[in-house]
Amino acid sequence: MLKINEGSAAHWAIRAIWVAAVVAFVLYIPTKTETGTIGDITLAFEYITCAIGLNLVLGYTGIISIGHSFFYGIGGYATGILVTRYGWDPGWTIYFGVILAFIVGCLVALPALRLQGVYLALVTLSLAVLFPSLVKWQKLAWLTNGPRGINGVSYDEIPTWPILGELSGREGRAVFSFWLAFVVLVVAYVVCRGIVKSSFGRSLVAIRDNETAAAVMGVNRTTTKMLVFGVSAAMVAAAGSVATLRTTFVGPDVTTVTLTGGITFMLIMVLGGAGTLWGPIAGGLTYVFIDSRARSAGEGGGGLFGDVLGFFQGNWFFGSPATLILAIALIVLMFVAPFGIIGLLKRLAHRFVVIVPHPAGTHDLVRVEDLVVDETEPSPI
Repeated sequence: MLKINEGSAAHWAIRAIWVAAVVAFVLYIPTKTETGTIGDITLAFEYITCAIGLNLVLGYTGIISIGHSFFYGIGGYATGILVTRYGWDPGWTIYFGVILAFIVGCLVALPALRLQGVYLALVTLSLAVLFPSLVKWQKLAWLTNGPRGINGVSYDEIPTWPILGELSGREGRAVFSFWLAFVVLVVAYVVCRGIVKSSFGRSLVAIRDNETAAAVMGVNRTTTKMLVFGVSAAMVAAAGSVATLRTTFVGPDVTTVTLTGGITFMLIMVLGGAGTLWGPIAGGLTYVFIDSRARSAGEGGGGLFGDVLGFFQGNWFFGSPATLILAIALIVLMFVAPFGIIGLLKRLAHRFVVIVPHPAGTHDLVRVEDLVVDETEPSPI
């Protein structure tokens, strides 16, 4: 087993290799792959952003929330309404959706966070169930367009970014959506990392592990929970705005706006590893990869695997068994990696390499040698 000290040259080399691999992947997708693959990864980026926001609430703070699709819908509808009804520039609607979701998230948190456990989960569940019915409400149909949803939500002309240059056509819009989703993802990750590594983040973990002890130590539970819920809602709303611009449509029957969306965000977070920074990223990419491959295999056929699926589809199923394949694959993954994909990778990596952290408080220690007075030198007094 190889032991590497934290902050050493070898440790920084591992980090550099990891960053280079991520950059290579991000550059490879929009330049070397087909439009369908670009769309799949863009969808994964949107899911990851939602899972990062949910991870702050559930993974780090221990607040059970099933209804984050409510905030996803707020972001999506804010973009759709402002673009189609009021002629806003699509980019500015993302900021508006983020601010609106943050305010709503804080307001929702105030009464809801007086509850705990399953009762809090039921409150968030009611939000997810309420939102599709709310936007279908006849009194709001003038604004939300009722059950039909809002169409034509997009840029009239794709913005020209300095590095990307001019993009046009269907492929150009796919590439632009990819980079827009990636930028939002990076911002969400940086914000999440900054919170987790700060004293505020330690307060979140303290509330998760022992809320009573955290209160005794001086943590303001109400304010902390309210703020983290608002930040989490803002991240999910940003992903909803980006998704609306990518699909040019938002409606009450969109999967990610319904209760299914909230469950999907939670599944991605748990699949990757709750309470870890890279868990939502690993979970989102894995979920979309399995889902897309299962659907293509179930619909396209071909090969031994396709023949087997075709047999079951013809004899046991009326439609594609893609959902069953996805469910089985996820169940197997959870048995193999009960602590998520990141937890599994860490256990495997620890068999070969161990990063030895700095002992607590070593950065603030003063060496004994520095306190010894050289008696050969004259005293300054």
